[in-house]
Amino acid sequence: MSQQQRKVPLLFKEKPEKVAIATGNNAAWLCHCGRALPLLGKAGQLKGPSENTKVTCEECSASYFVEPDGGDYKRTLVVRKL
Repeated sequence: MSQQQRKVPLLFKEKPEKVAIATGNNAAWLCHCGRALPLLGKAGQLKGPSENTKVTCEECSASYFVEPDGGDYKRTLVVRKL
């Protein structure tokens, strides 16, 4: 069976919600700054982001966290800008 891609919410603090794409505990999304290449991350721990699970855009330094669904490193629930 092939892997299933799902749409998940991409949440910003002060901007309208957008969409990220997820496969299992991995996710890809476009940064709010307009960077042409997508950012890629994997779901972290329920307690929140750490230096190893935070994804930072090389162009604008915005940081994001891929939140897991129900347990550490589980499938992607949402991508949130920190």
